[in-house]
Amino acid sequence: MPVCTANQYVSLHTWRGVQLYQFAPSQYTEVDWGRKLRDPSTCDLTVGASDTDLDRLPDIVGWYHWLSVWDGDTDQLMWTGPIYKAVGNRGGLTINAKDHSALLARTRNPITKRWDAADPAWIAGELWRYLIEAQGLNVAPIIRTDPEGDRYDFQVITDDKHLDQTVSDLVNLGLKWTVVSGAPIVGPLPLEAVATLGENDFQGDGIDFVRDASAVYNDVLVRGPDNLARAQVDYFGMNLQALVNMDNMFGVGNVQRAAKQYVRNTGSVTTKLQLPSGTVLRPDAPVSIEELMPSARFVIEAQGIRELMELTAVDVTRRQGTTEVKVSMEALPDRDSEGNLIELAELSAQKQPVVTLGGQANSR
Repeated sequence: MPVCTANQYVSLHTWRGVQLYQFAPSQYTEVDWGRKLRDPSTCDLTVGASDTDLDRLPDIVGWYHWLSVWDGDTDQLMWTGPIYKAVGNRGGLTINAKDHSALLARTRNPITKRWDAADPAWIAGELWRYLIEAQGLNVAPIIRTDPEGDRYDFQVITDDKHLDQTVSDLVNLGLKWTVVSGAPIVGPLPLEAVATLGENDFQGDGIDFVRDASAVYNDVLVRGPDNLARAQVDYFGMNLQALVNMDNMFGVGNVQRAAKQYVRNTGSVTTKLQLPSGTVLRPDAPVSIEELMPSARFVIEAQGIRELMELTAVDVTRRQGTTEVKVSMEALPDRDSEGNLIELAELSAQKQPVVTLGGQANSR
């Protein structure tokens, strides 16, 4: 079985699901769609003037009209979302769409609420339900608790920001989210690896071996509005410092956890396996499109090195009866021999000083 079928039908319909036109595989030149971690995914449809009768198509209305991509073999929905742009000329028509998470940028914070010691996925999931209600979408979020994540105090204020900004703040606290086949998945997928992939499962140059220290910081200071926290790990006796400002994070515990999480990801450099962005899977790779969901984990093997990696993006291109599946993955934080995340050697925190008009610094 191929990773993804080439028998892909594309439906043009209203946001309420009323179909206006269906493109069979022979009626378009190319369709390119994907899935992304923490970002809206896209779908681009190219229809040549000789592919179909363009005069039969309705005038495209952005956000009101949607595209959906279907598996013609199983009738399973693979992608859906609102159209935001259409370009037509004598050569044909190009339609660009994004999944419904693009509506986060068109929805203001719907409530005023404070959460105490909450998983960012719980917060985002609750806000996503309000998004679905406000935009009239026929879908329900899948909310998954992060077993490795920290808990934070967090608050939102009605109409203070757009939801994409609020969700971005939660991403800075470790939130993972994606949209797969129209369904929002808020929180990480299971921690177990979906499959093991080797060098022979990728086309082209395949897997890179990388030692990259460009983003190494082993002494991190996180500043919130009223507290700061410093986290350190040893790095050959060096002192590579970073300063991180998080204006929406209150409470000393929150800031401590943020510093700990940050330096955990930046405090070391090792030999890593790396898949260059857009690495192409072989058609017979031991994985299916149903398993290629952002935040899913895969074991990558090459030259005796095994790396647990997280899928961050999938891009499927179907043209002329063939399908190409590209993937992007990132290595996960280092773990000890028992599989636990490596903890810090030192963690300290203190109150931010308050400076009065007279210049006197007082602790509080």
